[in-house]
Amino acid sequence: MNKSKIVRSAAACLLAAAIAVPAAYAAEPAQQPQAEGQPGKLPTAKGHFHEEHKKHHREHALGHEQYRLAKLRYIAEYFGIAVEGKTPEQLKSELKEAKEKDPAKWEAFKAEHRAKRLEMLRDAAKEYGLDTEGKTAEQLRGDIRKFQRSKDTADDSRR
Repeated sequence: MNKSKIVRSAAACLLAAAIAVPAAYAAEPAQQPQAEGQPGKLPTAKGHFHEEHKKHHREHALGHEQYRLAKLRYIAEYFGIAVEGKTPEQLKSELKEAKEKDPAKWEAFKAEHRAKRLEMLRDAAKEYGLDTEGKTAEQLRGDIRKFQRSKDTADDSRR
């Protein structure tokens, strides 16, 4: 036999199998796995997309919204804007107007919070035993990340 006949026969066999196998499975009644103690009910999925995982993400999203609202309220109070009974969109628009009206106050607010962030990073770096002298917030954050990653890889190598 030459090669072309062998290739054609193999292709024909594959095609026949591709047609016959699904037809055979369609003819059999499908058997569904049954949960223990509950006839007729499928077991709950265990994996990345099970119900508890979805619930966790909904809670996380709600927590994030609450965090954003608290942050908006804090900034509004800093600018002297009343927050009671206002939606986040209303607060955003009023804050935008306040920023445009008094840019110096906005810059002072940002500088104050950058200083708080730097102090927090310095405290965290000191807890890890890292040097903090003369480093910017970005440098400290990078050092902390490197330390945490090296610690994580050390923990993984012990397993």
